[in-house]
Amino acid sequence: MPEGRRKTPSKPPSLAAFFLEPDALGAEPRLLAEDAQHALRVLRLGPGADLIGLDGRGGRHPLRVRALQKHGLELEPTGPATQEPAPGEENSSLPWFEMAVAWPRRNRVEDMLSHLVQLGAAAIRPLVALQRGPEGVPEEAPARLLRVAREACKQSGRTWLPEFEPARTPATLVGERAATIAVLDPRAGLSFDTWLRSLRPSPLGVGTRLRPIVLVVGPEGGLTDEEREALLAGGASAVWLGPHILRVETAAEAAMAIAAVLHGRPTPALR
Repeated sequence: MPEGRRKTPSKPPSLAAFFLEPDALGAEPRLLAEDAQHALRVLRLGPGADLIGLDGRGGRHPLRVRALQKHGLELEPTGPATQEPAPGEENSSLPWFEMAVAWPRRNRVEDMLSHLVQLGAAAIRPLVALQRGPEGVPEEAPARLLRVAREACKQSGRTWLPEFEPARTPATLVGERAATIAVLDPRAGLSFDTWLRSLRPSPLGVGTRLRPIVLVVGPEGGLTDEEREALLAGGASAVWLGPHILRVETAAEAAMAIAAVLHGRPTPALR
């Protein structure tokens, strides 16, 4: 190294993160069974190894492996947990964005959900549209989709799991809450980014759980005129995302990415 040049200190490696059992957040924390198996068999963590436990509600719990067990790890806390604010709360990384999206074909659903979670969608809701195609809409999120969401959180450093909201039709989506709604429509004259820039999210106003910003993505067959009119009559704004007709998952991910850029800020834990 040339004389006078100072070596920049390297950033310490980040600790592996795992989800905790919801009923095991006290003095004896316990990992979810699938995460415990990953820690044991893949990462081969042993006594003395440090890790982060996630509770899915914004908490990051510093933990250490005290001993190995047959089907898991015996853990002990090494310090106080840190708590990140929920989407839409003061000092949060993003307002509360809900994605109401017509389910794409089954082989594309998991990738779409993973990307939406990484991008920061606070809630994901299946949209039941007339021209949605052959795929059914789940009444509630199956275990595999919850697993996808957890993996996306760990990969992206996110501490809040998204809410999986009940399915709604376009007509029932509007009117039940004080939501600010945009429906992606290639015929619209207002650009999506212009609409987003007009919003002023705040912890006491738009962009909270009680007053969410809802982004509506219809099926590849498009919303019917009646569905579109129901949304607009309920106060939704029709917005234009780009010059071409997009696949469902492409439109949803692009919209969430633009929203994250315009209204997001870095997560403190990742700075």
